[in-house]
Amino acid sequence: MEKRTARNWYWWLWLSPLITVPSLILLTLFIIFFYDPGAELVCGGNWRNCNHAMAGRIDILIIVFASALCHLILLIPASNKKNPFVRWHGRQALLLAGLRTAVPLAFGLIFGFDDVTLGFIPVLIAVWFFGTLWGQLQAARGKCTLMHWFGQAEALPTRKPVAKSAQIVKPKPVQITMPDPETLINTIRHNHNPEQRNKALLELEKLGLVETL
Repeated sequence: MEKRTARNWYWWLWLSPLITVPSLILLTLFIIFFYDPGAELVCGGNWRNCNHAMAGRIDILIIVFASALCHLILLIPASNKKNPFVRWHGRQALLLAGLRTAVPLAFGLIFGFDDVTLGFIPVLIAVWFFGTLWGQLQAARGKCTLMHWFGQAEALPTRKPVAKSAQIVKPKPVQITMPDPETLINTIRHNHNPEQRNKALLELEKLGLVETL
């Protein structure tokens, strides 16, 4: 059950581009045609001497981080207190989401808002596909790289419990019951079964209470 729960949370990473990509486009169009927060922060009212490159980078920060807010839903599994495997996979999924956020952010900060290229798209697709597939397969197999990095591998569901050392069971001492001579004598005197009388006589001979003729 815990493997299935951890694996299912990666479906959010598969589907989140349906939210993040339209958000990126809409926020960019809003900044271009309606309101430019970067220019307002950097330039104020002095548009002639404005550092437009810095303003563009601030716009990119706002666009990328705002579109990535949908990944905060992964805080639900990342804060799971009952199951450490689900909790660490939630954190690993958040790390992958952060990596996907860092790719367009890096390109935007390097090239700026006006000169940003679309070269980050193949990189972003590769991170999205291979990263999500890797995380989901790890969850299905009961593995988690992040747990190994932080020394929590003992909580993995595939980890076999350490076999306890076999305890040596000492055999109980065999108690030998000595026959009662008086009982044997009474058997010889009063028992009408010749076979039982012979057995009683043999027991007395073993005890050294009968002299052979």
